[in-house]
Amino acid sequence: MRQERLIGIVGGLGPFAHIDFERKLLDAASELIGARRDQDFPQWVLSSIPQTPDRTEAYFGEADDPTPVLLRSLERLRRAGADFAVVACNTAHLFLDRLRDESPLPIISLIEVTADEAARIAPGRSVGLLATSGTLRSRLYHEPLEARGMRAVSPFDLEGGETLQRSNVMEPIYGPWVDGRHRGGGIKTDGGSASARALLEGAAERLVADGGADVLVAGCTEIPLALEGTEVAGRPLLDPAALLAKAAVRYADGV
Repeated sequence: MRQERLIGIVGGLGPFAHIDFERKLLDAASELIGARRDQDFPQWVLSSIPQTPDRTEAYFGEADDPTPVLLRSLERLRRAGADFAVVACNTAHLFLDRLRDESPLPIISLIEVTADEAARIAPGRSVGLLATSGTLRSRLYHEPLEARGMRAVSPFDLEGGETLQRSNVMEPIYGPWVDGRHRGGGIKTDGGSASARALLEGAAERLVADGGADVLVAGCTEIPLALEGTEVAGRPLLDPAALLAKAAVRYADGV
C-alpha cells in the first residue's frame, strides 16, 4: 500500500461538518491520486466529540476552554495510529498553538492552506471572509492573509456590519438569536437549507459590492453545507475544508 501516513480527523465540531470533510477527502483522493476502487482511497481514523465546548463562545468567555477536549481527540487519534491530524473546524484553530505544544501529532493548519490558496489565485487582492464572529474578531484569517500581501475584509468592516454578521452569518450557522445568545438550529442542526444559503449569499454580495472582495472564503466548516459551489456573488469561493482535504491526501501519500 502506497499511503505513507495515516490521517487523523478531529471531528464533531460540528458533526455534519466532519462528515462533509470526509466526503471531501474522498473527492480529493479521486482528483489527486486517481482513486477509483475501494482499495484506492486513503485510510483515516476519526475522533468525534460533539460535546467539545463551542469555540466561538469560548473565545468570548461564554463557554469553557475547548482545548482539553480537543487534546483528548488528538490522543485518541495517536493511540489509533494516526501519523498526523487535521481539525475540521476553522474557529478551533484559535487554539492550534497550544494543541501543537501539547500533542505529539503534527497538525496541518486549515487556515494556512487557505491563505496560501488565496494568495495563489488572487495575489495582492482583497479577500472577503464569511466566518464566525470568533474567527473574525480574533483575526485568525486576517494576519496570515496580510502576511501574504493581501487585504482581508469581513462584515464587521461594512456599514451595519454587526447586524449583517449576526443575521446573515451567525444565525444561519447557529440558529436564531434569543435573549442574548443563539438558541440552536441553523446549519449545525439541519445540515444546511435554502434560507441559510440565501442569507449567506446576501452577506457575500455585500462583501463584494461594499467591501471590494476579489475572492471569498467560506471560513466556517458549516458554511459550505449551505453555500455550495466554487463561486458566489460573481467571485471565487474558497472552501477551507476542501483545501485541507487535499493537503491531507498529499501529506498522507508523501506527494
